[in-house]
Amino acid sequence: MKRFLFLVAVCVSFFAEAQNGRFDVRLQLNKVDCANQKLYVAVEVKAHDESSSFLMGNANFRFSYDARVIKTPTIVDQQNFTSEGAKGSLNYNPLSLNGSAERSTKGIVSLNILYSGSEQSAAQVTTSWLPIATIQFDLVNVRDKTGTLIEWNDDKSFPVTGLSEVVLKKNASEFDYDTYIAKAGGVFEDLTIKSVAEMCSGSNPEAAGELAIPEGFSPNNDGTNDRFVIRNLGKLTADVTIFDRNGTVIFEAKDYQNDWDGRDRNKDLPVGTYFYSIRLSDGRKFTRSLTLSR
Repeated sequence: MKRFLFLVAVCVSFFAEAQNGRFDVRLQLNKVDCANQKLYVAVEVKAHDESSSFLMGNANFRFSYDARVIKTPTIVDQQNFTSEGAKGSLNYNPLSLNGSAERSTKGIVSLNILYSGSEQSAAQVTTSWLPIATIQFDLVNVRDKTGTLIEWNDDKSFPVTGLSEVVLKKNASEFDYDTYIAKAGGVFEDLTIKSVAEMCSGSNPEAAGELAIPEGFSPNNDGTNDRFVIRNLGKLTADVTIFDRNGTVIFEAKDYQNDWDGRDRNKDLPVGTYFYSIRLSDGRKFTRSLTLSR
C-alpha cells in the first residue's frame, strides 16, 4: 500500500527551514520461519529523488501491527546508521526499539536512529534503498488464514515517523553542523501479509509442498537440471533477477516461467557463483547465491 504524504514533523535539536532532504520508506518481508514460528521484516529508507539526497541524523521509524497475528518485535540485525553489525559506524549509537508498545490487539514498533556526531561524518542517503534493520516477530498461529497488515505511522498518525538531516555549517569543521527536519518524499510503503497458513505450507492442506529454490543447476543440455527451476510455487508468481559478482544484471523476468538456461544475451555464462533476488507475489523476498556448473 502506498500513501502520498507531504510533510513529516519530528523533534530535533534545531528547528529551521528544511534543506534538500526528502525520504521514502518501506517494509519488506525477508523470511517466514514456520518451524520456529518467526517472521522477519526489513525496514528500508532512501532519498525520494536525485535532488533530495541527504545525510542521516536522528530518526524514528514507527509502524503498527496486529498483535493477534504477530507479536514481540525484536531487532535481530542492524545494517546501517548504527555502531553495531558489519557496517558499524561510530557516527551512530546502536539502534533501539525504545518507545515501542504492545497491547492485546495492537502493537507499535518505534525503531530509533541516534546520530552521535563522532568520527568523520553522517551517512549519505541516496536513491538506492538502504536496509536499516531486520525486525523479528513471533507468529501467534502458523495456521492463521486471515492475513495481516504492517502499517506505517505517517506524519498524521501519532506517534509519527520522521527524521532529521545533518547539514554541515559553511566554513566550519566536520563536527560543526545543524540538524533540520527532513520532508517525507511521498511514499510510505506498508507490508501486506495475505496468509501465514499459505506461507507455511505444512499447515496449508491446499499447498503442493514446500517452496524450493535450487542452490545451483547445470545447463549442459543433458536433459537433467538444465534450467533454474523454482518448485512448488502453486498459485504464486515470482519476479526473478540474476546478477554476477560485480552486481551486473544478467537475467531479469517478471512472472518467471522457470526458463533461465544459464545464458546471457544468447551466450553461455562461465561456471561459478552467481546471485539471485526473487520476490514472490505474497511479499516474500529471497536474495542468495547459486552455483552454475556444466
